[in-house]
Amino acid sequence: MFRNIACAFDGSEGSRRALDTALHVASIDKQKLWVVFVEELPRFTGVPSETNEERERADTIFAGLRQEAIEAGKKYGVEVIAEKRVGHPAQALVHYVKEACVDLLVMGHTGHSKLWGTFMGTTADKVVRHATCSVLVVR
Repeated sequence: MFRNIACAFDGSEGSRRALDTALHVASIDKQKLWVVFVEELPRFTGVPSETNEERERADTIFAGLRQEAIEAGKKYGVEVIAEKRVGHPAQALVHYVKEACVDLLVMGHTGHSKLWGTFMGTTADKVVRHATCSVLVVR
């Protein structure tokens, strides 16, 4: 049914549930799963060394999340390909699904920014409105 399945994964509890669901869907037809981590760069800090430290920290987080997703994929017999994008999470995911010709994006309802999402709308809300593919939001 779906040929190109992607999952937004930031390590939050919601994204872990989304990863599990995406792996289950991908395993039905023995599809690969693309897992996307979006590194949101800090606003201007004025100190280049702080920005470099944040990037190094994000790279370390991504490496751990990548390994977690690959190990989870093995349990389902699904090959996981992890990618990192940089930018605003909703915007980066919308661009990614279009560029990668994704048929289905699976994502958690809430990620790390639960409180902020209550006031401004969650990343999932924004992606659902603008994505060019089907979006499965997992609660």
